[in-house]
Amino acid sequence: MKTKYFLIIMILGFQFCFSQVPASDSIALNAATLKIEKAEHERISLENQIALEKADKERVKELEKAEKEREKAEKAQKKAEKELKKLEKERKKLDKARSNVAKDKKRISSQSKDLVKNTEKFEKLKRKGKLSPNDEIKWLDRLKKKQEKLEDLKEDLKKSEKELDKLD
Repeated sequence: MKTKYFLIIMILGFQFCFSQVPASDSIALNAATLKIEKAEHERISLENQIALEKADKERVKELEKAEKEREKAEKAQKKAEKELKKLEKERKKLDKARSNVAKDKKRISSQSKDLVKNTEKFEKLKRKGKLSPNDEIKWLDRLKKKQEKLEDLKEDLKKSEKELDKLD
């Protein structure tokens, strides 16, 4: 019996000694490690994508803001150009009114000189007795027309001055 027990203990001892230690399954371990690394890589790539999307959204917002500011600037520029055209138009009107006043004054001066000259000529001819009654009537009509024209020019001057005052 001793021998039987001895054999059994020996067999069990040898079996225990020479049995393989359950080694960790390297393939399974590698697969698990790969899964963990893959999951970590996916998490990092998702974080990167989220960060990129946030940056894109911010860039889009900044671009929209810049576009709105550009549009405001364009509107302001158009408004300024419109105002400039309006002021230029007003300046031209004012220059034209001043020019009209100057022209009217020049015409009045010319007409006054002409009237004085013709009046002197009429008086001279009348003193010398070189005028017939018909000639005298013609001269008086001519002087009367020149006087009326002078009055019309004075009225035009008044109108031009009123217009100039209105524009100033």
